Amino acid sequence: MTAELIHLIVRKTASGLYVTSPQAPGFMFGRKTLKAVRADLQDALSFHFDAPGPFHVLEHHERHYEIADGELVTRIANDKFLDERQLVYERLGKVLKDESQAISLAHGVANHVGESVYVCALPQDTVGWLVDQLDERGDAFSAAILVADQMLLTLPFAYGESHEGIEDSFTLASSRYDRKTHLSEIIQATNVVTPIPRIPVGRGGVKNTH
Repeated sequence: MTAELIHLIVRKTASGLYVTSPQAPGFMFGRKTLKAVRADLQDALSFHFDAPGPFHVLEHHERHYEIADGELVTRIANDKFLDERQLVYERLGKVLKDESQAISLAHGVANHVGESVYVCALPQDTVGWLVDQLDERGDAFSAAILVADQMLLTLPFAYGESHEGIEDSFTLASSRYDRKTHLSEIIQATNVVTPIPRIPVGRGGVKNTH
C-alpha cells in the first residue's frame, strides 16, 4: 500500500457521483453509485498515477446547496470519527434553516468556482490534515467546529496566491501554526465565539477576533 493518504472528494451530481482528489491533480472519475466507485477506484488511481496500488484512501462526502445567489457545500470525512463529525453536519443543517444565517454561510470564504465549502471538523483534527484537502492549484474552505452545545466556529483555510488576502486564514503560510497544530489550540486562541442563535450576517457566520 502506498504511504501517502489520498483525500477522495466524492460529490453527488444529477448523473451520479463525481470523484476528485487534491493528491491527484487532473484525476476525473465518475460512477453511478458509491458501490461502483469503491469497486473501480483502485484501478482508476493506478491508471492515473501509472503505479501499482493499493492506495490509502479517505472518502470525504460533499453535499451541494444553492442559497439565494450563493453556493454552499458541506463536506464530511468517512473516518473513525464519523459519528462525531455527523453532529457538526447536523448543526450546519440547523443553521441553514435560518435564512439570514444560510445566506451568511453561503457568502463565506469561497473556492475558485465560487462555492463556500464547510468541512465538518473536530478539535483533534490537525492543520496538516485540513491543508492536505486543499488543491495546490488554488483552493479555499472553512473548517466548521462545534464549540460547547450551541456554538459553531468556522476557521478559513486557503491555498494559492488568489486567497492571500483572506483574514484569519489558518494555513501553513501563518507562522503561528504548523502541520501538527490541533484545531483545539486555535480554538483556545479565539477570543470571541458567537452562539448560533445570535450569529450576525457576516463572513463565515461567526464573530471571530484575535
